[in-house]
Amino acid sequence: MAEPDDEIPKINPSEVETLIKKIEQTTLSEQDKRMITRLLRTLLYVVGLLQEKKVTLLRLKELIFGKKSEKMKRRDGEKGEPESEPERGAQEGEKGDGSQRPKNEHLEGVEGEKPERKPGHGRRPSSEYPGARKVHCRHQQLVSGSPCPSPSCRGKVYGERPRQFIQFRGQPAIQATQYEQEVVRCRECGAVYEAELPEGVSAKKWDETADAQIAIERHAKYTPSYRTARMQEMCGVALPESVQSERCREVADALEPIYERMKKEAAQGKVFHIDDTPVRILELVKENKEKKQEKKEEEKKEEAEKKVKEKRGKRKKKKKEERVAIQTSGVVVKLRSGAKVALYFNGRQHAGENIEDIYQLRDPGLPPPMQMSDALACNFCGERERIVCKCLVHARRKFVEIRRIYPEACDYVAKQIGEIYQNEKQTAGMSDEERLAYHQEHSGPVMAELKQWMDEQMAEKKVEPNSSLGKAIDYFVTHYEGLSAYLRYAGAPLDNNASERILRPVVIIRKNSYGYKTNRGAKTAAIIQSVIQTCRLNGTNVWQYLVLVLRRSTAVREKPEEFLPWNYKSEGEMAKALPLAA
Repeated sequence: MAEPDDEIPKINPSEVETLIKKIEQTTLSEQDKRMITRLLRTLLYVVGLLQEKKVTLLRLKELIFGKKSEKMKRRDGEKGEPESEPERGAQEGEKGDGSQRPKNEHLEGVEGEKPERKPGHGRRPSSEYPGARKVHCRHQQLVSGSPCPSPSCRGKVYGERPRQFIQFRGQPAIQATQYEQEVVRCRECGAVYEAELPEGVSAKKWDETADAQIAIERHAKYTPSYRTARMQEMCGVALPESVQSERCREVADALEPIYERMKKEAAQGKVFHIDDTPVRILELVKENKEKKQEKKEEEKKEEAEKKVKEKRGKRKKKKKEERVAIQTSGVVVKLRSGAKVALYFNGRQHAGENIEDIYQLRDPGLPPPMQMSDALACNFCGERERIVCKCLVHARRKFVEIRRIYPEACDYVAKQIGEIYQNEKQTAGMSDEERLAYHQEHSGPVMAELKQWMDEQMAEKKVEPNSSLGKAIDYFVTHYEGLSAYLRYAGAPLDNNASERILRPVVIIRKNSYGYKTNRGAKTAAIIQSVIQTCRLNGTNVWQYLVLVLRRSTAVREKPEEFLPWNYKSEGEMAKALPLAA
């Protein structure tokens, strides 16, 4: 009786071994025999693991498709050299006898040997809570020199180091307080008198702390508006999505003068990191659909008129394609003072065009800026003179992605680049000139050796130019000038990680919520995110800063340079010189 088609047939290892012997006796080429034999033995190996329950689904996926992570394991005690590939049956997570060890199983050491523990007790010191409100508790009766309150003691007490205790308290994101003011009316004249609000309470519906919290929830904690609305409703304080959008727009209006001033300050910077990531703006997506529909109609008309045009000998010029891509550009600028600026731009312009707009604000007397990005040509559009720096991590990634196919060559490249990053660690605390001299002495020979090795691979035809390894080598050699800029210019970075880090929140927001509805909403997000990420880069307390700026919105419009995140002062210092918002 035939087996059903949808049923997986059972595999008998003895039958497979018999099949292998028959294949070896056929007239197939040796290469074909080896290929079929390896496939069948791989099948037996996987089936054996599944039958003995010695493999997890994740490990099976890695066995079949390989690992996708570009992180490379390293031997204990080694920093730059990647770990060699383990033998089959003793791979990561497997015991020497071929069995699979669970990931959460701890390795037992030699008998009598204690496992190593990381130093420290795991608790954070109070210095890591600079934003905590401090309350000094004093003794009501005892002071230094007072007699000891113990009846059996005749000594005196003296002061010691205060004991610190931190208490954490929770509350809903937004709290609401309902004030009921008593109202009295005069029977004769009809005058109405309301009871005054408590001291320190203003008559504004939305306090600055509420606006700051809503902006942080959406653009720093990356919580979608509908989730915040649902949580607030569960806590008894309704906060609809439309209200959250309205309050975020108010915050963006208050921060916009600072955002524009940040662009002017960034234009005078020394190093520029730029990159793009896709974003959804529904208003522009709708425009794209309309353009696509119009294009189809035009093509129909052109097809109808084509015969007439050809008879007259006229050819219609091809219409330039309109741009439909939508992206968020992330720009990180290192100023000459050491401060850092993060800027976001949402729309159809790519990072190269956005950085050109910033360069228009640059002082002509300054030296050319250093611009770091990947090797996309659109990142270097425009005629502005600049020092081109290209990301070493992008070049390395091309070898990491094909390491499973070319392990020896890719390990060599990764090891050489690893030495360069070890040298970069040694330059911590050095000036730009000292760092340049150190890299020229230690990293220069490494880069030269790496390039010579690549040139030899291509010149001696050891690598096929159209192979994945050949393309990775060609990318490195072609862009070697930009990849080695840190060996010629003081302060030039190695990679574009700074820009990719500030684009990570944008990617999280894109995954958590579909996107932005309008261009105005996208600009609101760009303004708030730019200020928040700039605070993060400069170590500024985001909460205190936003509350201060919202309370001093009038002064912000007049003197935005006083409120730049890296110039932040406490509210007490600001209150002496600047008025509160009207």
